[in-house]
Amino acid sequence: MRCSAAFRHAAPLRCHLPAARRALALRAQSAPASLEERLNALEQKVQTLSRENAELRDKLGLKKDAPAPVLVKPAGKETSLSVGGFLQAQAEFGRASDSRFASGGAAVRDRFYFRRARIFVAGAFAEDFDFKAELDLQGNTLGASTGNLARANEVFVNWHRYEAANVRFGQLKPAFGAEALVADTKTPAIERTLSNDRLTDGRQLALGVAGTLLDKQLGYYVTAGNGNGTNVSANDNSKFQRAARVTWSPALHKAAGKLTLGANGLWTEDVAVAKSDFGFTGNAFTGKRAMSGIDAQWTWQRLDLGAELLRGTFEPANAAPRAKLHAQGWQATAAFFLVPAKLQGVIRYDAFDPNTDVGGNTYHTTLFGLNYLIKGDDLRLMVDYLDGHVPGATNDGGRLLTRLQIVF
Repeated sequence: MRCSAAFRHAAPLRCHLPAARRALALRAQSAPASLEERLNALEQKVQTLSRENAELRDKLGLKKDAPAPVLVKPAGKETSLSVGGFLQAQAEFGRASDSRFASGGAAVRDRFYFRRARIFVAGAFAEDFDFKAELDLQGNTLGASTGNLARANEVFVNWHRYEAANVRFGQLKPAFGAEALVADTKTPAIERTLSNDRLTDGRQLALGVAGTLLDKQLGYYVTAGNGNGTNVSANDNSKFQRAARVTWSPALHKAAGKLTLGANGLWTEDVAVAKSDFGFTGNAFTGKRAMSGIDAQWTWQRLDLGAELLRGTFEPANAAPRAKLHAQGWQATAAFFLVPAKLQGVIRYDAFDPNTDVGGNTYHTTLFGLNYLIKGDDLRLMVDYLDGHVPGATNDGGRLLTRLQIVF
């Protein structure tokens, strides 16, 4: 109630009574809690913190009253540092489905072995640099081998200031071959195709630039390397291997899935580079080499389809087995999740012709596979059956491959 000036002079107490009541009510509301209430609130907070601490120790696997774990700290000034790796334990049975499963002309026997056992350290700096140093603790070969030693695998320093141009130096895969560039832990089949192994090159010391343009629809990757393989710091002839790859992912309606088209090439002059199945003297190639390839991948809901064609022209310096040799290989792969994100079926057909001018020398392989993703790619069981047809063999090569993959 508002009071006029005359009324305030006549009845001051009655006029100010409502305002006094409101002031007392506000003061009562803002009055400090009693000591007992404050102690109860504090006790509840301590109980909450104790419960959260116990849950965290349980998640970390720490026992009660155990000493604090020793934490790995960066020795440099990097903003992040991580340690990881993966294991691929395999068992194989049956005959040689292609020349990779033969040693000294005889098929590799049934066996247990680690296909890959890798560990890496990776980190990043605030100044737009990141790095990775990865060791392979196995021989990383399908052939029967002994005395495997740890060796450098993927080692690089990368400058990523601009999305359109990441500059990377180190032991890199050349920019050639879609199947070759898929990470070893992401391949739908246990082993890549024979044509991929024979017509593409592995990691080597190189300088690479990669990036994406046009809202990530256009991608590219170019490399220049020594050209003579993994863990070789020398250059065979003072000339560099050049490779370039371009991909295009057109914008599609979400219901149509994702389509990626790729094209790539590789050009080099080699000196005694290992190249099997082509008929070169001692399986070592010296001369000029020009490679090309096209590929396509389409992902739609639970279905993944992929195909690739690779071609190569070799000009041996000694003209053996001929002055110019043409080779090619192709593959088509279909993978479908029978159970979403858990059980995946794979069918693949590939053919490799080491000399297109000679008839009856083509390798044909059909693969049937199942992948059980226990925890995505981090924990995966794989079973593949390879039905191989080897030129000149009296028996077809059927081989069963199994793999347990653990990524950590």
